Amino acid sequence: MYMELEPTDADTLVVSWHTEALEALAAYPYEAAVLLWLALKQAEVLRPASPKISNFGLALIFVPLDFLTVGEVLESVERLTVRGFLERADEDSVWINPIAMRVIDRRNLPARFRVDWKAAKASAPVPGPLQCPSRRHPLYDGPHATSSGG
Repeated sequence: MYMELEPTDADTLVVSWHTEALEALAAYPYEAAVLLWLALKQAEVLRPASPKISNFGLALIFVPLDFLTVGEVLESVERLTVRGFLERADEDSVWINPIAMRVIDRRNLPARFRVDWKAAKASAPVPGPLQCPSRRHPLYDGPHATSSGG
């Protein structure tokens, strides 16, 4: 799965998640957040002059980092290492297994793939405003519902 840092920038970097890694980490948001943070740090994206990140999906993956203690981050690093997503470089540093995740330049993706990806994004439905659920909805028609529907 590819996630652009800045979807509107043609020269953006792309986070390339191996599908199996993403599936394996779906139930472990702390570990997914730490792996993404380490990948961007390793790619030197997290510095003052770095490209901006405006991808909502990446932002959601990052959310747990706001709540983790240093100990929880280190524990996540250990779990990621045991699971094979990280490799120890030395006592104080790790490298990301490039099969699990890489940060690449969008221009390094095959041209045909980029054309197809752009077409798919252009034809994707744009989400509209949220619709208020009907008053005759199972969530409203629970045990305390009145005969008028809620």
